[in-house]
Amino acid sequence: MKKIIVCLLASLFIVLVIFSAFVFYQFQSLGNHDFSDELRDFSITEEVKKADRKLGQRIYAVRNGCIDCHGEDLAGVLVMDAPAMGTIHGANITPFNLEQWSDEEIAQAIRYGVHPTGRSLKFMPSFDYEALSKSDTAALIAYIRSVESVPKPSPENHFGPVARILASLNKMPVMFPAHHIDMKKGFADKPEEAASLEFGEYLAKTCVGCHGSDYRGGAIPGGDPSWPEATSIRFGAQPQWTEEKFYQMMETGVSPLTGKNIRAPMPVNLLKQFSDMEKKALWLYLSQLN
Repeated sequence: MKKIIVCLLASLFIVLVIFSAFVFYQFQSLGNHDFSDELRDFSITEEVKKADRKLGQRIYAVRNGCIDCHGEDLAGVLVMDAPAMGTIHGANITPFNLEQWSDEEIAQAIRYGVHPTGRSLKFMPSFDYEALSKSDTAALIAYIRSVESVPKPSPENHFGPVARILASLNKMPVMFPAHHIDMKKGFADKPEEAASLEFGEYLAKTCVGCHGSDYRGGAIPGGDPSWPEATSIRFGAQPQWTEEKFYQMMETGVSPLTGKNIRAPMPVNLLKQFSDMEKKALWLYLSQLN
């Protein structure tokens, strides 16, 4: 019996060693892959020159939630600090770090999750931004170019064992986003900014990182283990949700169904800043999803 236990423990140890080696190799391989030859060629500098910086600021601070990771001064904030997942900071994206980057390099980092070296950025939700139009991407770049330079190096990120395992098994797309994005796909079209279903669909694309591409919710890929599952926002299939209750939730950060504060990582502070037009557009789109 003792020999059997010893053999089982030895077998388990061997399996753990092999799996650890696989995770180490796969994580390194995903991080070292060069996408330079796969990227779609495009020019965006002329669009950046004439772009609306105020719109870029709104995209950064409200619509697309860049502020949650990069902060009010764009110099980066602590995003996650959990032993299993790691200590993760948003990068400093002020001119201090990006002055030498071309407009196209910034655009490819936003749209495709690719660093100028050709490697995938780490912990960048580019799939939330791949639906941005070229004009909106240009506006965002113009705003980033215009802010004050903050002389603060981006802290080095340390990824925990769970994050490395999930990323190695392709269960954490935010870790190496470039591996999950079609490099040959161009920028999305943008409908007119109006209280319309079409513009609501455009705005809702930023929700896919948590709520999924079909908006049905579920476990958030790569999220902090303490985060609750994302709920379904297909309000057409939920008669308990009305337009009035949707606006109430957006404006107060409190669920009208439970009376409780909406928990992180839902960007409550950003939702409160949506305009009446943006809220109406979102409702028109989400309320027709069954």
